[in-house]
This record gives sequence, structure tokens and C-alpha cells, in this order.
Amino acid sequence: MSEITNPSLKNTVRRYFQELGDDAPTWTELHGMLCAVAAGPDNGQIDYASLLELPVPDDIAIALEKLRQRLVTQLLAGEPINLPCLLDPYQEEDGQDLASWSAGFMSGVFDEEALWYADDEEEMARLLLPFILISGLDEDEALDEIWENTQLVRQMALSIPEILEELYLQFHGPESGNGDNPDATE
Repeated sequence: MSEITNPSLKNTVRRYFQELGDDAPTWTELHGMLCAVAAGPDNGQIDYASLLELPVPDDIAIALEKLRQRLVTQLLAGEPINLPCLLDPYQEEDGQDLASWSAGFMSGVFDEEALWYADDEEEMARLLLPFILISGLDEDEALDEIWENTQLVRQMALSIPEILEELYLQFHGPESGNGDNPDATE
């Protein structure tokens, strides 16, 4: 199994961002962002410094890319992605919880938002709803009402690994029109 939690790569990345201080993303947030860029539309080479809006030395960018590639391999093999946090939307653990992971995921979506919604905006909104809701990034009153339905929100949280696979298939599956050709959307 090509587990993203490769200790050497993970520790290299985690150590670098910890040294940047409190404003830098946590491992949990980085994992969410890597899941988004692994599952989402392929737009060629990823500029991690631009994506994170932070300086990213070459060795860290290489480690991030290797971790992203491991996630792609897992998704391609149909293996579920294990998140570095509990799938509990109501647990709060300062940068180490599902809300933080979801915020990291959404940062990966926002980087190429037009590509995410290009084919079927309604379907993509449905698929991304759990990430948007749990991240707390959108202050829509309708989302507040959904948030109050704890059973529904917990079901959404538990479905995140399956949604990651579904998102991957949306952009990279045989029905997507992209197949192995990243230029198919041009």
C-alpha cells in the first residue's frame, strides 16, 4: 500500500512548516490540500509556493509532490484515504481536526476553482458540500441550518473518504473525458 504517511516525507514537510510558526499550515491542513490537488482537476505542474502563499524550498516542494503522487496512487487503486484526524465534524483540536483538514482541502479547490466547477457546477457543489460545511469557510445561513442537523453532518463527515474517490473519478476516470490526457480540457 502506498500510504501517504511515509514517515520521512511527512516529517520533512511537517518540520519545515512547524518552523515557520503559527501562521503556517499544520500537517492536517496540508494533508487536506494535498488530497484536493490529488483528486481534483489536473492543471499541470503544481506551484506549491503559490498554492500555500508561503516560501517553499525545492526539497519541500519535491516532498509535497511525492506525497501528492502517493495519494493519487491510492485513489487510482481504489484504496480509501486515511485522514490524519478523526472524522468527527464537531471535535475541535486547534489545527488538527476535521474542520482544519476541510479548510486545507478547500484551499486546494480555491486555487483552481473554475476548473473544479467547469463541467457540472451543480454536481460539484453537491460533492463539495461536506468540505465547505465542515470547514466553516462559508457563512451561508442555509449551511448553518444544515450544521444543526448533527446526524446528517456526521454522515457527511464519515463519507469524506468515499467522496474523495468520487471526486478523483469525476476528473480522472474514463467517463471524465480526461483519461490520461491532462490537456483534454483545453
